[in-house]
Amino acid sequence: MGSQTRSKETEAEIVALYKKGKSQKEIADMYNTYNTSIRRILLRHKVQLRNSSRVLRYCKHNPFKRNDEYSDYFLGLLLTDGCISTNSSKPNSNAINLSLSEKDGYMVEVFRDWASPKSKVSKILQPINNSYMYSVNITNEEMETWLRRKGNFIRKSYECKIYIPLNWNILRGIFDGDGGFHIDRERLSFFICSKSLAFIHQIESFLNKYGFTVYVRERKNGNKVSLYYVEIYKIHDILKLGELLYQNAHIFLKRKYERWLAFYESRRAYGVNSGKEMAIQP
Repeated sequence: MGSQTRSKETEAEIVALYKKGKSQKEIADMYNTYNTSIRRILLRHKVQLRNSSRVLRYCKHNPFKRNDEYSDYFLGLLLTDGCISTNSSKPNSNAINLSLSEKDGYMVEVFRDWASPKSKVSKILQPINNSYMYSVNITNEEMETWLRRKGNFIRKSYECKIYIPLNWNILRGIFDGDGGFHIDRERLSFFICSKSLAFIHQIESFLNKYGFTVYVRERKNGNKVSLYYVEIYKIHDILKLGELLYQNAHIFLKRKYERWLAFYESRRAYGVNSGKEMAIQP
């Protein structure tokens, strides 16, 4: 009778562990048994088994819920250099993907460590230009739902849009994805480009609120596809913009920040700045 009681207790524990998200293999390892034995127990207790895609999708946490600097920054970066990919042969197996060039690959690892530490970062050769990309795929249903509520990821290249008010952390992520500082004759200019004119106008409106002189321009690439740019040129605007982007910031692409910082320090040498010292976080 005692062993039957212990057996029932063990089976109840196994069922509870499975319902909490443990896989059949993880439970089998805990009890030093086989996956098939765990499966039989679950079926005997009429537990609905998760298929492999559901196991991948099981949401252990959603770091975006923190609504902090990192969640805002990565929302902006995913809206530009990320995507939510759908596998038509595997229903309900959407993956959140972030891919960046080799020089910025470390940021993919930062995102992986923040969002899903067990996910694998892949280094992929791009034959067209013989360069590498760093890429990570994260399957997390709650994260995906959160992202879709905050921005449009459907036909994102042409119809990107953000559904929540912009802030400087989100804009810094957008800028690191699809923006840059351009140097021309020792002058620095700022730009963000997109195929989505609606998205560009959202950025323009945000910058206008802070008093920047902003230009929106349309340019066509080699395939005659329109690219829309939001641009800022005035020296004082560039200095003020960088301060708002980077002051007290903890996460950003170093190469872009360093380009602005070199310009900022050169202007300070000439006595041209906004009167504030920068407070960039290490």
